Amino acid sequence: MTPSRNLGFISTRFKGTDGVSLEASKWATVLERMDHACFYFCGECDRPDDISYVVPEVFYKHPVIDGINRIVYAGEWGHMHKHGNAHTEVEELHQDFFSVYIRPASVTKQVQDLKDYIKDHLYQFASRFHLEALIIENALTIPINLPLGLALTEFIAETGYPVIAHHHDFFWERQRFQNNSVRDYLAAAFPPNLPSIHHVVINSIQATQLASRIGLAAMVVPNVMDYDSPPTPPDDYALSARPDLGIFP
Repeated sequence: MTPSRNLGFISTRFKGTDGVSLEASKWATVLERMDHACFYFCGECDRPDDISYVVPEVFYKHPVIDGINRIVYAGEWGHMHKHGNAHTEVEELHQDFFSVYIRPASVTKQVQDLKDYIKDHLYQFASRFHLEALIIENALTIPINLPLGLALTEFIAETGYPVIAHHHDFFWERQRFQNNSVRDYLAAAFPPNLPSIHHVVINSIQATQLASRIGLAAMVVPNVMDYDSPPTPPDDYALSARPDLGIFP
């Protein structure tokens, strides 16, 4: 019989009915039936307090994280190449076409400081719940919280924790992440290539892409729908969907 383990789920949030939260719940249900104990590290959480470790800056919509994302993916911080000796006669015509690809030093420091802060909390999370393995839900996949991804990568590299990295959507699948000033971070942590990480994707196309782009093998575990146990009671709109099929009682 397989011994019970203390397992740590990690994501930007475990709350509500988003895909990551729902799939994590399904995995946790199966693992708990196998007598494993599941604990949660995130920025927003609707799990019981006694099994949760909440760090607000881990949530991808935290104001500080949102501000970083607006800068590194949209170049909203301004023009990089305005110099004091620019020719005044063409100054008004000048446009900086490359600012979206250049990261301000202040943002680098902010990311690194937050990375160290979150990593400290990861150590505390692992210690508090005596964790033996981690299941990381999309936090090493889509770069909506750069400090979290970097903190996780360093934490795993420093500890050798056995990890299942469950990937839902990669940055190269989202148009908003194509132009950015964080190529170095994306290459290092989304996802990282570390020996203790086992990668899981939700379809064979992702497995092929992960292998061709980064050289990482992955197991395919498709998302599933548990029609017998919907996450919330159906509302009026859901009840109006094909009532002739008897989808809902």
